[in-house]
Amino acid sequence: MNRIEQLFKDPWTTADPISRQDKPLYICVSGNSGAGKSTLVKLLAEDVYARNPATIAIDEKSLHHPFISKLFFETATYGYQVQLNFMLQRVMLVGYWLDAGYNVVMERSHLEDLVFIRHLLNLGYVNRKEHDAYFELWRCLDERLPHPDLIIFLNVPPEISLVRLHHDEQTGRRPREFPDEETKETWIRSWYRLYLERIDELKGTGSRPIRVVVAGETSDLKDVCSDAMRELQT
Repeated sequence: MNRIEQLFKDPWTTADPISRQDKPLYICVSGNSGAGKSTLVKLLAEDVYARNPATIAIDEKSLHHPFISKLFFETATYGYQVQLNFMLQRVMLVGYWLDAGYNVVMERSHLEDLVFIRHLLNLGYVNRKEHDAYFELWRCLDERLPHPDLIIFLNVPPEISLVRLHHDEQTGRRPREFPDEETKETWIRSWYRLYLERIDELKGTGSRPIRVVVAGETSDLKDVCSDAMRELQT
């Protein structure tokens, strides 16, 4: 198995536990759709792999349920269940690979799932009771899982995300996920605002503070990758 195959192997396969003296690294790349997360995950994963081949890169597509289109097209009926599925799968994958001794470089983390349930609440797709039940489950799972050693947040304004998404849809690089342009713009702008709020929460002082590196839309991703690796060494 070559380097790329090793890094991007199916995360739902099993692995023999690895004995190691140090703690596995857990790095997450966060941000809105169209921010450049997948590209940065690849760069980071290759850097981490060069230091220790016991590394796996997890693209969010690995968590996509076969019914994911229902999240966008039948949100009132299926959005809650799909979002629950995302959260459970994220926690399962991260816990499994860290326990096996692998470094994990992942697109988004369970810490961001609160962005998406808040989004559904704000737009009226879930009620307060459903939101609170989701949060209580999230809180219980959060206590079971290590937090990332580092989060890299790609702070890309929604206007730029929308242009990138449109280009990728036109060129076939990604499927058309939203039922119409108005819905897409509403969701991308909502996610962006909630992301800013959530990142501020994570950077705040608490019992489990998170190290966050923020990169803007003009940042060179190779430089962001280098900055992240330096941050991990401090």
